[in-house]
Amino acid sequence: MLLAMYDGVVCRMRINRTFSIPIELARELKKKHNQSETVVRALRKYLEDEDTPTITDASEEELIQELRLRFGLGDAKSELLSTISAMMK
Repeated sequence: MLLAMYDGVVCRMRINRTFSIPIELARELKKKHNQSETVVRALRKYLEDEDTPTITDASEEELIQELRLRFGLGDAKSELLSTISAMMK
């Protein structure tokens, strides 16, 4: 995070950018009290989610193993998942 000092007060540095967005989105954004902060929060969430693995990133075997661990290894559902896993090989 970049910081700057103005008159003895430490502030986060900000920069203005111009982007093209759909008119409907601009109209919705206009209704928000603090538009810049709304955009900052949305971008942070989008960029953080980009690095977070999703369920679609997992293989079928990984999904089955995770479900088995959640059910407990002695559970009937876990045993059914083991059978399904064996049939997939």
